[in-house]
Amino acid sequence: MEEIEQRLNAKLAPESVAITLIRASCFLSAYELIKPQIIDSVHDFFWCGFNEGKHLYDEARYEQGVLSLHPKKNKYLASCAWLVSMNALTGDQVATLAEIQTHRHEIAHELPKILVDPDFEVRTDLLADAVEIVRCLGVFWGAIEADTDSDLIGQEIDYDGIKSGQYLLMEYLASIAGVPAGGKPGHYDDDQAPAD
Repeated sequence: MEEIEQRLNAKLAPESVAITLIRASCFLSAYELIKPQIIDSVHDFFWCGFNEGKHLYDEARYEQGVLSLHPKKNKYLASCAWLVSMNALTGDQVATLAEIQTHRHEIAHELPKILVDPDFEVRTDLLADAVEIVRCLGVFWGAIEADTDSDLIGQEIDYDGIKSGQYLLMEYLASIAGVPAGGKPGHYDDDQAPAD
């Protein structure tokens, strides 16, 4: 009983609550940075111009090339599948995105539990994975922009060096949350690993 009380007191210490809130807000922000790069950017790939001030999209190609990749036409999952088919993400990264999405929902809907339950922590390993996924997406979309920009034709481009604004923000958020810069996603020292 004494151990439980000690763990609860440690969890409720002001410093611990502050760290938990910072990590939770960083994680929620990370998800909000990832989601549009998957759903909106994939849809934008099928942009085909303007008409009367409105954006036009090749919805038939989008339906066939993206939405058909998921049986229920879930835009998020279909877009993830399309990004894998385009070599922007790996299957493992998409599986990690599912974990990120699930954990995001836990954080958003169970914040009081995160603050008081000694066995529940914000998963910094997933936050590090999110940073790497945002980097990969930034490289993919940045390469497309570079390859289609007539001003860059004939110039040598370091595609792996592309750093999107979302990636720079993700790196910053991760550093605030205590996730080491340049750390390998999902691999931490014992003091940074998620609680079992």
